[in-house]
Amino acid sequence: MKTALVAVLTLAVSFGANANVNNVQFKALDETVETQVCVAAAQEGISGAKAIASALGADFSELKRRVVCNDQSLSRFAAKYTAQPKAAEKDVVFKFVAVDNAPASQICKEAVENGFAATESKYKNIDNIYCNGLLIERFARKHKA
Repeated sequence: MKTALVAVLTLAVSFGANANVNNVQFKALDETVETQVCVAAAQEGISGAKAIASALGADFSELKRRVVCNDQSLSRFAAKYTAQPKAAEKDVVFKFVAVDNAPASQICKEAVENGFAATESKYKNIDNIYCNGLLIERFARKHKA
């Protein structure tokens, strides 16, 4: 039964350079409970598979233990194909606050806000100041507003 189920689903993958799990289409080769549960798991996740099993009058915990979808456990198969696409990276905004009134702290803050060149022309010889473990020029470039 397990070996027969391995061949149950045929994946039609578009073989582009950026192919991923979102490009996969599932085609059921038969109408068995196991096949329907595997397809539901891929399309709707494990909760979808559980709903289909219940609707078909099957014991989901038993199916979950014995069903193999394309050589993977039902849970792993569901997780693989229902993986959410990565959320778009959001722009991170830093707010720099000098933790003390030391001149070096104020200079670090100013270098980020106004740029290293402007701060260097104002204060002179600040090349050896460290801000949070980085040389001031690198720190200002890394956290430039």
